[in-house]
Amino acid sequence: MRDSQNRQRCRFCDNLYTGCHTPEPVTYSRNKAMKKAGNSMNDLLSDRTPPVIAAEINAIKHQTGKIILAGAIEIGRRLKEVKELLPHGEWGKWLGNSVSYSQKTAERLMKIFEAYGAKADASLEVGTQEQGQTLTNLNYSQALILLGVPEKERAQFIAELDIESLSARELTKVVNERSQAVKERDQVIKERDQALLEKADLRKALEEQADQITHLSTERDSLKTNAEGLRNSKAEVEARALVLEKELLSVRKSVESESVEQLKKDLNAANLKARGNKIALLYESLDRAFKDLTWEIKNLAADDPEAYKVYRKRVQEFLSRCSNQNI
Repeated sequence: MRDSQNRQRCRFCDNLYTGCHTPEPVTYSRNKAMKKAGNSMNDLLSDRTPPVIAAEINAIKHQTGKIILAGAIEIGRRLKEVKELLPHGEWGKWLGNSVSYSQKTAERLMKIFEAYGAKADASLEVGTQEQGQTLTNLNYSQALILLGVPEKERAQFIAELDIESLSARELTKVVNERSQAVKERDQVIKERDQALLEKADLRKALEEQADQITHLSTERDSLKTNAEGLRNSKAEVEARALVLEKELLSVRKSVESESVEQLKKDLNAANLKARGNKIALLYESLDRAFKDLTWEIKNLAADDPEAYKVYRKRVQEFLSRCSNQNI
């Protein structure tokens, strides 16, 4: 039988591994190991209390979470690779048939890779250790919770926290409080910007109002000046109108006197002319009637001599009376 065999020694307390910390395989001689185990067993048993055991369990959980996170990153890397290779519409079928993942689970794993694995690859390419150091302190649950922190702020946020001392519930609370604080900050900034905008609009409105007041004042002064000029012009016009009215009255009196005399002359002439025209008309009518009467009497002589004599005598008597009238 060989004198040595594989044993496990705790890398933190240098004792044989009893579940206190992460195990580390080492090789001991059987006798040496048994001797050391016999010397320290009583001490270890006497020091193991519920808080110590709880610390060991939490340490194992954290280490397990790191292993799960590393696996999740690699799975997410490969899922992303497969998704780019598959035809459109085949992604969901492939997940269910090949790896028994829902699309929601696959999307979460690819987000883990994009948030941590891709950044770690980039850090290695440029020769920095920031992302690697970040991943060293995170387990899967913590990495998933920290997706709620924007990528640009995530590294600084992690650096400010004692990640290993926080449970998933505590970290969730911190992230939620941070998100709420960011929302409140953004709201304050939004309200500030809105207030500044409203202030600028108010200032602009006041400036426009001041310009309008200045313009109205200038226009008012101009109207006052014009009104004064109009008042002066009105007085001048009224004075000129009075002078013209007096001149008009004078001219009217002169013209009326001359017009009355001329009008009388024209009226008398018109009366005389009308009377002459009337007399001429009557004469022409009388002459025409006498001629018609003479012609009728002459024609009556051949047909009715007795009637001719009677009418001839009456016409002679009428002409005799007319000749005796004073004209």
